[in-house]
Amino acid sequence: MESQILQAVKELLHEVREMRTEMESLKQEMRAEMESFKQEMRTEMESFKQEIREEIKELHVRIGKLETKVDKLHDKFELHAQKQWQTEADVYRLKKLIGIE
Repeated sequence: MESQILQAVKELLHEVREMRTEMESLKQEMRAEMESFKQEMRTEMESFKQEIREEIKELHVRIGKLETKVDKLHDKFELHAQKQWQTEADVYRLKKLIGIE
């Protein structure tokens, strides 16, 4: 009877060792999977960051073009205002010259 109990304990001990080995193997697999996943995420994040950088560069170019257009419009507006003022001054002088005003 003692030998049967001893044999059962040995078998249980053997099963526990096998389970530990399997668990260790699973831990290693899980670590490898996690590392692989982390690497994929890093790669994806870098790709995403690069896309954002390119979008920002494109936005800066577009903003620069808009600023140039706004500057040109401002210059044209200034020129138009000067011409308008000059025209009004000329009309005033002519009216004064012919005695209307």
